[in-house]
Amino acid sequence: MEKFITILKSAGYKLTNQRKSVLCVILSAEKPVSLKDIQNSCLNIDFASIYRIVNLFLELNIVRKVNFGERYLRYEIETEHMHHHHVVCSKCGCIKKIDYCLVKDLEKLTNFKILEHSMEFIGLCPKCKNK
Repeated sequence: MEKFITILKSAGYKLTNQRKSVLCVILSAEKPVSLKDIQNSCLNIDFASIYRIVNLFLELNIVRKVNFGERYLRYEIETEHMHHHHVVCSKCGCIKKIDYCLVKDLEKLTNFKILEHSMEFIGLCPKCKNK
């Protein structure tokens, strides 16, 4: 939490109660959360404020977008040393984190410097696969 507070303050922003509440929800989530998930946890904050706060966190690289091919985006804390991807069950919605990334291999293979990427896998979890 302190690291993210420092990022906010270094960029000239205050840690308001609303920003702290949204940050706590995202930090404590076990999987990427949607704006609606955040609103359901922060009942005293209107949706427009949540939207603005999350966009500020995106600008400051506090959170990152996660796209599971749904009609909405999800968000999770941006971690410098723990880049990862996800696998999502298309039947029950179970989400698992994958602590592996192919970027370094792709950079060697293509001689490109990859600046940004998003890679999420959709499939059936073991439980749904065996039904």
